[in-house]
Amino acid sequence: MNNPITQSFIDGIAYFWGVGDNPIEKYYEERKAKNEGLESWEIDARNLRRDWERVGMYINNAMGYYEHETAETK
Repeated sequence: MNNPITQSFIDGIAYFWGVGDNPIEKYYEERKAKNEGLESWEIDARNLRRDWERVGMYINNAMGYYEHETAETK
C-alpha cells in the first residue's frame, strides 16, 4: 500500500481484531534492524541530515508559493 497513513490504520485494525501483529512493535523492530551496526552518533547524524533536508524542502516550497503569488499580482 502506498499511503502510510492508510496502511497504519489497516495494521491497527488488524491488530485490534487479533489477526495481525502489533504495528508499534513491528515499527520498532524495523527501526532497530535499520540501525543495526551503526554507532549512536551515526544515527544522530543521519537523522539530523534528514531533518535539514526537510527544512530545505519546506523553504523551497515556501519560495515557490511566494513566487507564484507575486507573479499573479504583477
